[in-house]
Parts: sequence; C-alpha cells; structure tokens
Amino acid sequence: MVLAMILAVIALWGAVASSRRVFLLEERVKTLEQPKPYPLGEQMGYLQRYVEKLYFAGQAKNWDLADFYAHEVDETAEDIMSAKVVKEGVAVSKLMTTLLPPAEQGLQEAVQAQDPELFQTRYGALIDACNACHQEAKHGFMKITIPERPSVTNQAFTPEREAGSDP
Repeated sequence: MVLAMILAVIALWGAVASSRRVFLLEERVKTLEQPKPYPLGEQMGYLQRYVEKLYFAGQAKNWDLADFYAHEVDETAEDIMSAKVVKEGVAVSKLMTTLLPPAEQGLQEAVQAQDPELFQTRYGALIDACNACHQEAKHGFMKITIPERPSVTNQAFTPEREAGSDP
C-alpha cells in the first residue's frame, strides 16, 4: 500500500513537472512569435555610413570602392523599403520607395561613368532626397549634409596603384 502511494506521488510529481515544462515552453514560444519592432534607426545609421563612404570613394576616384558602396546603399535601402515600416503614423518604407530610387539610380550611373563632376551633382541629389524624405516623415530636424571629412579614420579611400604604374 505504501509503495503504491509512493509510486502515485512520483507519477503525480512527474505529471506536474512535465505540465510545468510544457507551460514554460508554450510561454517561450509565444514570446518568440511576437513581432519585433523593425530596427529603423539602426538601418538608417548603416545607410548614412554607406552614403558617407560612397562620397569619399567617389572623391578619391576609387570607382571600384564607390561601386561597392553604391550597392551597399542599394541593399540597405531595399531592406528598409521592403520592410513596410510605418513609424509614428508615417509610412517610411513607402516614402523611401517614392523619393530614394531615382537619386540612387542617378548616382550609380555617375559611378559607372566614372565622372567626378556628374558624381558630385548626383551625390547632392541623393542628399536632397534624404532630406526631402526626412521632411515628409516629420523629421526635418534630421538634416543630412555632404561630409567634410570621413568619420571612419581607418579606411583608405584612394585606389591602389595599378601593377606596373609609375610611383
């Protein structure tokens, strides 16, 4: 009789412990299934950094590096645009989709043409598009400018010398 009671208590304890584990797992799954807020500020920070690096690569006529950063700008902007971000009642992704691609395309064309004057003009148009977007998004206080000096000081923007070229 005592043995039967001990076994019953052990079985009951196992059922309670198992039930508790199932409950905890279900709660964890619910937490993981909650949509996470889109990291818009972080993505915009990446976008700003790539736009800045693109500028200095273009200024140095390092067209390979400028092309690389033009693609980084494109990928980051595409991530934001496809995320369908709405923040503080503003359809940020939709707004970017309207304002950014023409300026971005123009800048990519200048990089492909390896034309420093066209690059400067089209870069200015990209900055204008960023600021127009900020205005529309009620963030006009966030004004982007053409950079004066790189914020990253441990990257060379000048192209490497070609093999066999004069020093």
